This record gives sequence, C-alpha cells and structure tokens, in this order.
Amino acid sequence: MKPMLLIVLTSLAISAGCSRKEQPPTNTIAPAATARELPPAKSAPVPVPNEEPPAEVVERLIFEQYAEIEKLGGLPVTVTATGSAHTLHAKLYSARKESCTPSPQQPPGNYECGLTITLSLAADGKDPSLQTPSEQGARIGVKWDPSGKWVRE
Repeated sequence: MKPMLLIVLTSLAISAGCSRKEQPPTNTIAPAATARELPPAKSAPVPVPNEEPPAEVVERLIFEQYAEIEKLGGLPVTVTATGSAHTLHAKLYSARKESCTPSPQQPPGNYECGLTITLSLAADGKDPSLQTPSEQGARIGVKWDPSGKWVRE
C-alpha cells in the first residue's frame, strides 16, 4: 500500500505544479526610463516622386563627387601604352544637367543623369586651376533615398 500512496502523492504534486496560473509578464522597462532613453520610432519612408531629380540637385551631387575624389587624394590612372602610373587632380568649375533617364532594371527613383561639365585636370601634384578648363560630358547615378532626398548611387 505504501508504494500506491507514494504514486498518488507524486501524481498530486505533479498535477498541482502543472495547474499553477502563470503570472502576468512584468514590465521590462524600468519606471525611471524617459522618452529620450527609448529608441526613436522609425518614420515611414517618403514615397518616390514622379518627376526626375531637379537640375540643382544633380549639379550639387556631381560637385560632391569630385570633392570626394580630391579628398581621397585624386584619381589614380595608368597609361596603358607605357605602363606609367599617375594621379589626376581635377578642378570642377561648372555643371549643367542635360537629361535624366530612369535606370533600366532598377527600382523606381533610380536615374542616370547626363551633364555637361567644365573642368581642368592636372597630373602628379600640379595645380589643376593653372590648366585651361575644357567642357565635356559626364554621367552620374542618382537615386531617391527613403529618408526623402536625392543621393548618389
């Protein structure tokens, strides 16, 4: 009889442990937390505009691109005929947007823009502003950022 009593008591203890009500979850945020300590709420992405990027935006982006190239030390080039390596430095004087076309196989808001730029180039530490500027064509990729502004691709 004792083994039977032991089995009954064990089963009662197990069933009592399983039938306990769960405690409601406690608040995991400390009461002293303020709004500035909480992570910022993510804002919804700004929809892509129907029109292509404006001229002043495209022109500003090409100036930013050339400034970034110069900040990185210029553009390294190799003359294929001789194999000699040089670093080109550019001075961009003006940029004029000619056209922008939607980039094929890209999501809406991606454009390839053509510009006419005026710049001068100099190699190996020479000052490009001492060179005669020339006008030439250039291209830049521009895309709509979900934060609501045009950026370089």
